[in-house]
Amino acid sequence: MTELFDDPAMVKLWNAYFSEFDKLSAPLGDEGRELRSDLERHVMESIGAQPATGNPAQQLKVALKRLGRPIDYLHPILGERYISRATHTYSPVAVGKGLFHTILAGGGRLLAASLFCLGYLFIAVFAVIALSKPFWADNVGLFRAPDGTIAAGIVAETAEHQEVLGWWSIPIALALAMLTYLLLTKGLGRLIRTQ
Repeated sequence: MTELFDDPAMVKLWNAYFSEFDKLSAPLGDEGRELRSDLERHVMESIGAQPATGNPAQQLKVALKRLGRPIDYLHPILGERYISRATHTYSPVAVGKGLFHTILAGGGRLLAASLFCLGYLFIAVFAVIALSKPFWADNVGLFRAPDGTIAAGIVAETAEHQEVLGWWSIPIALALAMLTYLLLTKGLGRLIRTQ
């Protein structure tokens, strides 16, 4: 759309703004192209609504400033898109990107997204427990102390403790990690539907 501008400064401003937009909105596909078309129309209307100043580049700057930085209004859109993809594909990359954009978008979903991140941290803990067992067999698992108290995970002091699960702690920890991942990722879809 830069063919509408004769001023090289305006072409430069336009291209800089919309190249950033294009880079950020690439995952949106057709939705991103449609949004760009709407934004271009909005910018042109904003320029037309301003009083003539004799400095069209300044008018474009004002219009783009009113619109805001692309990253600011694309975070919620990208967060929803990635989370929607994650709930259908269970892709950890889509989960991570969805939570990242949702947290950066802020607003009402910030707390929920942060709690989901905490839940995914538990998955990492279960995986570390499972992967640590072969290396520290005497300190990883489910232990019962002589007084009846129970300790689970990676335990520093296991003298006189009885290990309850033995090598079964590996598949159990992995199963807990997978179950937690499935439940959290399925529940993540509710995050985008509640706002």
